[in-house]
Amino acid sequence: MSHIQSLLITGLFLIPTLSGAESALDGTWDVTFSTRDTETRQAIVVITGAEGTWTTIAQQRKERNDPCVGRSFPLTVAVADQKQVVLEVAFAKVIAGCKDRTVTGQFESAGVVVGKLENGKPLRMLKKQAP
Repeated sequence: MSHIQSLLITGLFLIPTLSGAESALDGTWDVTFSTRDTETRQAIVVITGAEGTWTTIAQQRKERNDPCVGRSFPLTVAVADQKQVVLEVAFAKVIAGCKDRTVTGQFESAGVVVGKLENGKPLRMLKKQAP
């Protein structure tokens, strides 16, 4: 990453903090991730401040009966700075049998976070533009 890109990304975090405005993570995100079976899945993440929700979208008939799919689960922003983004999703705290997830990543550019789940599978978050 170039020095200029680093400064721009740093500014994404400092300006909102100083002004009290929203952070670079605030908003609605389209998430694409891989399962342990290397199947591609999608989720919608909504973040406001240090909290939000994660909703995995059902894509196959068998998923429609999965209690961990198709409903919102609480999300906490554990780390959000120019070097790292860490999101913790509390699936198990809501429904017994669902597994809590941790997303670790970094901003690739404004509105794009790339990273992985705790199982090492890749994940990409794209911020939806406000209408």
